[in-house]
Amino acid sequence: MPFAQAVSLIGSVMLLGAYGLLNLGKFTPQSYGYQWMNVIGAAGLTYSVIEPLNVGVFITELIWTLIGLVGVFKIWMKNKKDAQAGVTTTTSPAV
Repeated sequence: MPFAQAVSLIGSVMLLGAYGLLNLGKFTPQSYGYQWMNVIGAAGLTYSVIEPLNVGVFITELIWTLIGLVGVFKIWMKNKKDAQAGVTTTTSPAV
């Protein structure tokens, strides 16, 4: 199996897994696990469509990756703020 194909398969499993776990209530949108699975999955699919270039999918997955990274950053900032305030919170059942 070519490397790009393996990367795209892993990316697909990560994206679908994140979505499935979210719908099963194992993740929330505020969980690191959910956001990182989206980032890794979308980044893998972004990589896999570079050669030959599929512009529509490339742009979609690149933006999906960036949105996931924003989600990770927001969770990190909230946790940092809560820690400074002395608040103990969990971001989800599956952090």
